[in-house]
Amino acid sequence: MPQIKQNFSGAKMNKDLDERIVPKGQYRDALNIKISTTDSNASGIGDIGTVQNIQGNRQITTTSATTGYDGKVSKIIASVSDEGNDKAYFFTAAPVPRLGGIEGIAPASIISEVAWIDSILEVEAVGDASTTDVIFVDRFAVTDTKAGVFTTSSGNIVNGSTYKSNGSFESTPANGYDQLQVLDGTKYRVGMNIYAVDTNNVNLLSDGNSESVQIVRITGNVLTLAQEQTVDLNTAVALKFIHPERVLEFDYYTGDAFNTISLIPTASINVLDNLLIWTDGKHEPKKINIERSKAGTTSLTTHTKLNVNDPNTDSPDNIGVFEYVDFAGLSEDVKKEHITVIKKAPTSPPNIEISNKDRDQDADCPVQFEFIDTDEASPNYEIVPSIGTIKLIDFPDIISPRVDDVYSFVASNVVEPITVRVKITGINDANPSEATVEILFADSDLTVQTNPNNWIVNLETKRPFFETKFGRFGYRYQYEDNEYSTFSPWSDLAFLPGNFSYTPSKGFNEGMSNTARKIIVRDWLPTNYTRPLDVKTVDILWKTTDDGNVYVVKSIKRGIDTEWIDMGENDDLSNTGEFTITSEMIHKVVESNQLLRAWDNVPRYARAQAITSNRIIYGNYTQGYNLDANIGLLQTVVSKKGLFPSAQKSVKSIRNYQFGVVLGDEYGRETPVISNGYKTEEGQVMPGASKVLKSLSSYSNKFKIKQSWTNSNPTRMPWMEYVKYYVKETSNEYYNLVLDRIYDAGDDNIWLAFNSADRNKVDEETYLVLKNEHGSQTPVDEEARYKIIAISGDAPDYIKTDEREFDLIQIDSVNVYGGNWPNTMNDESIAITDAVPARLINFKSIRTNNGATDTLSELEFKGTPKVRIVAQFTDSQGDLYEAKSPLRTVSGMISEEEGAPGVSIREVFTVGDVNMYQRILTQIPDATELPIAGADENSNFIYYIQLVDAVVENKPQFDGKFFVKIAKDNTLEARVLGNSLGEYQTLNTYELAFISDDTTNPADDNNEYAGSMDYETANWEAIGNFTSTDFPSDPDLPADPANQGFSTNGLPNFIDLNGNSTATNSYWNLWYNNANRTADIFIDAAPAYSGFDSDTADLGADFNLFDSYSAVDNDTSFNPRGLSNGEFADTEGQFIFSVIGPDGFSGTNSYFKSKMQTPGTLFKFRDDPNQEVYIVRENTAQGGQVFVGPITIESKNYDPDGDGSEDYIDRTSIIVRFARVGLNGQPIFIEGNRVGLDTSVWDPRGTVKHNGLTSMTIDFVQRVSVGSLSDDSIDTSAACFETEPKEDVGLDIYYEASGAIPVRLKLNNIIPFTDANKIKERAGGFGVESRQVTNNNNSIEVNLTNNPYVFQTIDDDNVFIKRTINGGNVALKTIITNGISDGVCPAIGDIVRFEHKSGLVTKSKILDHSKILATPITVPSNRYTITGNGINFTPAIISIGVGVTNANNVEVGMQVTGDNADSGTFVTSIENNGTDYLITLNQQLLSAGSSSFTFIDVTGIFKIEKEVWKYSVELGWFNCYSFGNGVESDRIRDDFNAPQIDNGIKVSSTFLNYGEEKKTSGMIFSGLYNSTSGVNNLNEFNMAGKITKDVNTTYGSIQAMIARDNDVVVFTEDKVLKVQSGGKDALFNADGNPQLTASNKVLGTTIPFAGDYGISKNPESLATDNYRMYFTDKQRGAVLRLSGNGITPISDAGMKNYFRENLKYYINITGSVNGIDDEFNLTLHDTTKFSGFGSKTISFSESGKGWVSFKSFTPLVTASLNDKYYSVKDNTIWIHHSDISVRNSFYGTTYNSDITLLFNDAPGTVKSFKNINYEGSQAKVTEFTTQSTEDAAGNTFTVNDGEYYNLNSKEGWYVSDITTDKQSGSIHEFIEKEGKWFNYINGDTTTDSNLDTSEFSVQGIGFPLVNPTDTQTEGDIIIQAVDAEGENL
Repeated sequence: MPQIKQNFSGAKMNKDLDERIVPKGQYRDALNIKISTTDSNASGIGDIGTVQNIQGNRQITTTSATTGYDGKVSKIIASVSDEGNDKAYFFTAAPVPRLGGIEGIAPASIISEVAWIDSILEVEAVGDASTTDVIFVDRFAVTDTKAGVFTTSSGNIVNGSTYKSNGSFESTPANGYDQLQVLDGTKYRVGMNIYAVDTNNVNLLSDGNSESVQIVRITGNVLTLAQEQTVDLNTAVALKFIHPERVLEFDYYTGDAFNTISLIPTASINVLDNLLIWTDGKHEPKKINIERSKAGTTSLTTHTKLNVNDPNTDSPDNIGVFEYVDFAGLSEDVKKEHITVIKKAPTSPPNIEISNKDRDQDADCPVQFEFIDTDEASPNYEIVPSIGTIKLIDFPDIISPRVDDVYSFVASNVVEPITVRVKITGINDANPSEATVEILFADSDLTVQTNPNNWIVNLETKRPFFETKFGRFGYRYQYEDNEYSTFSPWSDLAFLPGNFSYTPSKGFNEGMSNTARKIIVRDWLPTNYTRPLDVKTVDILWKTTDDGNVYVVKSIKRGIDTEWIDMGENDDLSNTGEFTITSEMIHKVVESNQLLRAWDNVPRYARAQAITSNRIIYGNYTQGYNLDANIGLLQTVVSKKGLFPSAQKSVKSIRNYQFGVVLGDEYGRETPVISNGYKTEEGQVMPGASKVLKSLSSYSNKFKIKQSWTNSNPTRMPWMEYVKYYVKETSNEYYNLVLDRIYDAGDDNIWLAFNSADRNKVDEETYLVLKNEHGSQTPVDEEARYKIIAISGDAPDYIKTDEREFDLIQIDSVNVYGGNWPNTMNDESIAITDAVPARLINFKSIRTNNGATDTLSELEFKGTPKVRIVAQFTDSQGDLYEAKSPLRTVSGMISEEEGAPGVSIREVFTVGDVNMYQRILTQIPDATELPIAGADENSNFIYYIQLVDAVVENKPQFDGKFFVKIAKDNTLEARVLGNSLGEYQTLNTYELAFISDDTTNPADDNNEYAGSMDYETANWEAIGNFTSTDFPSDPDLPADPANQGFSTNGLPNFIDLNGNSTATNSYWNLWYNNANRTADIFIDAAPAYSGFDSDTADLGADFNLFDSYSAVDNDTSFNPRGLSNGEFADTEGQFIFSVIGPDGFSGTNSYFKSKMQTPGTLFKFRDDPNQEVYIVRENTAQGGQVFVGPITIESKNYDPDGDGSEDYIDRTSIIVRFARVGLNGQPIFIEGNRVGLDTSVWDPRGTVKHNGLTSMTIDFVQRVSVGSLSDDSIDTSAACFETEPKEDVGLDIYYEASGAIPVRLKLNNIIPFTDANKIKERAGGFGVESRQVTNNNNSIEVNLTNNPYVFQTIDDDNVFIKRTINGGNVALKTIITNGISDGVCPAIGDIVRFEHKSGLVTKSKILDHSKILATPITVPSNRYTITGNGINFTPAIISIGVGVTNANNVEVGMQVTGDNADSGTFVTSIENNGTDYLITLNQQLLSAGSSSFTFIDVTGIFKIEKEVWKYSVELGWFNCYSFGNGVESDRIRDDFNAPQIDNGIKVSSTFLNYGEEKKTSGMIFSGLYNSTSGVNNLNEFNMAGKITKDVNTTYGSIQAMIARDNDVVVFTEDKVLKVQSGGKDALFNADGNPQLTASNKVLGTTIPFAGDYGISKNPESLATDNYRMYFTDKQRGAVLRLSGNGITPISDAGMKNYFRENLKYYINITGSVNGIDDEFNLTLHDTTKFSGFGSKTISFSESGKGWVSFKSFTPLVTASLNDKYYSVKDNTIWIHHSDISVRNSFYGTTYNSDITLLFNDAPGTVKSFKNINYEGSQAKVTEFTTQSTEDAAGNTFTVNDGEYYNLNSKEGWYVSDITTDKQSGSIHEFIEKEGKWFNYINGDTTTDSNLDTSEFSVQGIGFPLVNPTDTQTEGDIIIQAVDAEGENL
């Protein structure tokens, strides 16, 4: 009988070809079968082509199991294999509802506890087994019934211990509660928000904004809440605990409407060493350290704790071991910031404290020590020490020696000084005061005989470090995995300038040298709220302005370095890092590219990820943010008057500044600069710049910036966490030059002489700007801008000419006024005219007198002879007045033979030159003394000629100078040449204050200028600044409630009779430390305490002649009167000038003292309308006694203890006698007495406040000749010129001008925003802006005394402010003394200032007064509202009946609010008159009558506005130092080419088209990773480098990337590409073929693979197996393989039509490789979008080169690990090919194996199929049971088939159906015979439903064959196999 044989050697399905032409060995369909393609089986027998059913799988573990209330369970959504370590990782997502999330779950659904958990599990293949470990658990929510959270009964909370209020638990919330006691506190996490919902899902708990309340601390089973609550939770039915931050952020659903499961493609997950890195295209790319995460994870239900490496053991340990995390809102839990690829950088700059000495002690310390040993037993007995001798000295405790210190010892008990210098070489650790010293110098007078033992020891000052550098400090973080953050904002300049001293003799500005000898760098270790806890090291950084490198000063490691204090012992947040710099301790250089790394552009989201060349590469990424609101900036200049000569940080004047803002997200990504400008309609960008005027050059300037949001606010951009301000100032460099001398150029210009060292600062294109007066420190506000006309390196001849004057020769009157005498040059008669020297005008011959011949002939000239006319007049008092003409060149001498001898001149004199009568007339007081007619030869008005020898001569003053010619103008004449002074030129200038104890300013208010002066009638209260509230009560004074600390007449009691006035104490402290003070020196009219001394030995009893004094209690007190005539009988003037402090007139003030004590010194007052000049006279006593030397009085301001000890401030005074001078420069006498300052004309005291807080200007002057210039050098106050920058640098570069300033306050930013610190010296200051009040629509100053500071922040919106009073730090309230409040305090509605140490000022608004309920909970402070009957008020007093409710709760110091209360109203006193409480207020109410008032307790804790973007900031940024005299400098020593201040270190620029960018075709890569060297730059995405690459956008978006052979295979939607990497690139030949070449590019040439295929949008279909990559292209209906020979469409292997028709209906298409079977499994997942298609898996076999079979398992996620293949079902992991699992059993369900065969041999031949046999394993057998049957006659009999094979049923192969084109049949069991299984084919029974009229009964199958002519072309057989025993069938 013919047979048709079929085998399975083709090993693949074929659904493409017609059944008739399917190749032999291929089959139509298969399910759960495997075609063996190996050469032999386990027994070594070949079995190629055999069909097998497949091994099943078994469960090995369950990941986190969350079952939602909708029945959904957790699903594993991703996996990755780490084959190098035989491990795989599985990601599990909790089934958060797609709509509404957990918050939206209906309360009725919550019937039990559900913990919502995401997790990561590790599976390790260990031999034949697999072990599992939990890597990470994110427990982000818990939902439960009320009964599950609390102990309840009948729905009510009855355990009596649920609510905790005031320290005790209660069953009902009586007074509010801040803690909840639960059954199990371990279920919840710090930071979770609690929603307690009723049946309507309405939340009962609130944070004050109708939102949930947060857990801030968990202690056992007690949950501490962020805000106090009052609601009773008995109405709640369920509670939801939801953390606002999901750490892993695993999504269960994709977000579409079809409930599609969200998958993370395996290609987007990588394992690199111990790091697990992934991206999902929707959230931040993430990275975890597997080892540390595993150590921090204890179970599948407990949130992972942060573990860090112990620096001593390098093994992980809990963060709580190393950091204190028991702060409110903190915990040990891992946060999202700990696992993101991007790492946060510091957002605040370090602060620096600079000192010009490296310690505050070791000066003038007495020490007893003998350098020569006098112990006879000593081996060094009487040995005189010499250089190098070693000694051991035990210093007293007041000295703290350090190694390398040098001390000078000066003997104090010998006649002649003896000095020894020693160097410390060692310190005794047990006794730090004991030091080993080496002798550096020993005085020769140190001998055995002298051997002093009493010494005065001083620590020698070391040379400053960074002396010629401008530098800044910064810091950066190093994280646990060795990533480095970007740099912090940089500190202020670490530069401590000196006082201004810029003189031509020195040639440099001493004020611009760095005097720093100690720098303390602070705040580089932000609190645990701000600093990520996985930071392990902080690098202190240093950069100078003249060096492009950044240096590491020190790397400070947690747990290693002492600078990082163990925070476990520091729970008050006061330690924010402190590191002391005492030398130029610079270490390693940071990589240069880090300076340009402003922030890391790690993508916000990325679809694709790969690791190649030890870098992370992201593809199809999103960067940037949409700016959904328009922001502008309002910028204004805030200026404070500078105090010469000190240097003040300032913003350079005569410059334009443009500010911009950079917006940052929570991870530090930043926008480009958004500049303060606008676009025109034409699209042109117009800047909004501010100019700092020249008039502000003497001020300390800073910028105030306020955000301006156009019709919007930052809430529209919730991603925005902070702003940084950037500044653009593009001017070029400038220089300062100090003027040496001025010379007349002879052509109406002048020559300026400068030091030659400054020559390169200018050229002939330079403009000079005059900054201060010559001879004065007065700023020049006029433009004063001068073009350089010429520059000469040598002195021009004109100024080198030395005019040597000869004696005067008198001119006869006739030769002055004319007469009838012959003249050879002019014969006309000259008429005599009154006082007009007609004969000298317009004549070229000048005659003298007949006796002058010899005189003229004896003159010898070495240079050019010149002549001038001189007139002199002597008045009746003997005072001489003189006037001179200009010089004229002499052309010849006139001899006596030609008449009166004389000279001939080349150029005649004019009337203005020689009319001396008029010029002298203006000088003398009494014009009647002048002769009427000049012809009066007997008058005292005489004309002379004076001959001058003009010799050109090089003088020493020209050496080392160069000369600049500029044009002369009015400003130059007034400010430099001195012409505005008449005959006087300013030498130097000082500011003077005035302090008097008079109630009213003692200035003469009845003088000629009365009314034009500001303060001549002002009293202490009226002038402000100091008020009665500034001074505490004086116990020695009678009580005066209105004026405590003042006398009853309203002024401070500067001294009482016992010298211990506390009011005096307060005043001098306030004045000495007042920032508004503008002068050190003051005119002194304030009494001083006893104990004064004088430096004049013989002052004696005549002291009272100088000023008054009094004897009290056998002591004296000094009572200076400021300005007076002293005690003399004449009217000479007298000043008492004083300074405060132990150093007296020191520094620049010593010059003032020297000048004022030098007789002959001239001075004047700048504001004197008459510009009178005064001369210092010698100090003489009555009777003409002259005291030797200047008189200095040293007195004391107060002695609080009355014990005479040195706990008082010293006052040093000088007494100055002076007189007014006349036009001749000599003192004026009236009635025989010299005249002082005539206060009846003008009184300088009236121009200033007499409390010392304003100042007048006094000028020291010198007399110069009229009409000529003085070429004397003015060394101390020479004019400074500044060069004008030639042109702006046109770069659009902005420099960082601030650190990160929060947009809104949060727990992690409020501390840096307020600069809070419990240590006062480290804390920022606190102040209040001017308060707006309704009365008079005015603003008032709120002057807070005693230096308030920000002590602490509480919550995210409360600040605790303290200040120091009487030595203690107390809460900032009103000051209450004897029951009376000063009424000065911050109030609700005030704008408050947080004054940072860096100069930054941030601001917010006070919303309320708070109190601490329980740390860290604040609630509104106590308040009492009083209303109704019994309350009345007048404008300043509220009257409340004593019986009115709450009346007795009102206290002094409370703030008063209400409709009638103005802003800042406080209770100052309360009086109970028996009937009413009379409440006095600090200000008037708005109206009188009756009303309602609320009295609020002031606690010092203020609730502030969180939306701080609303308020302006004042930036600490500066770019120069201002010295108060108009000079501004930005350069070391003002030297040429010396380092200068830069605008900043971090730069940015504008980008008008900035917004969110979806770089779908873009790639971006990180820095390098090298585990061997410890380098991890995977977080570094430095946009300053070329880190991006784009592929052709026509290929569609990037969906996946795989690294292969150091290249990156990029899968886009429509193309597959190879991007060369790892230093490779390609050059193309002319034929288009690439040639590989070396390159420094990370990503090189892009080379597309042949074939128009992509991966569509199914990256999850991508699977890799060594060099092969499998993927689908759904758009083209193809399944593809990329291997060494390119792309192959493997779907064409018999399945082309199938995939083309089916792929399009599936959303999730996942691919995996089963390495055991060498198969690619492609799973198509059914979705609700295209329901009914069913999920299915299809396997492609590489050995068979075709699709082998469908499979019954359809996992979302799989993992292939060497010889292991894992798949998942929901949240369970199963291993395949298990020998102990049932075959065809998947996830606990057993399936059949099917195969559909084609018997299509000779398709044109008619065939009749009779039976089928197969060779193989057991067939299916159905047990035959004996049956009873009944015949037609009704007889019953037993039927038996007579067979034996079917006595028992067996599972195995069977033919479920066989089909031809005509009929169908089946074989349900086979019988084994001779090793084969066979049976006959049973045709299907013909019924009405399948009746075919073309056949009779059975046609073509089995027996009988009725019609053998019918053709049966083919037959299909489906064989199914089920093997319960698991045997191979």
